[in-house]
Amino acid sequence: MWDVLSFDWDQTISPEKCLENVQDSMEPGSIVVFHDSLKAEKNLRFALPGTLKLMGENGWKGLAIS
Repeated sequence: MWDVLSFDWDQTISPEKCLENVQDSMEPGSIVVFHDSLKAEKNLRFALPGTLKLMGENGWKGLAIS
């Protein structure tokens, strides 16, 4: 089960808030939910690179699950 919801689909939050949602909650072993949808696109395009950068800076590796 996931433990970090980015809220990328919520068009009432800014891309910066979406990234903040992830960065404030993510820790080693977290499962972060991002959505592949038109509603999520703007926030996802901003938050995903920042999330990957944070992971790299901490030496964390990511896996895609479906």
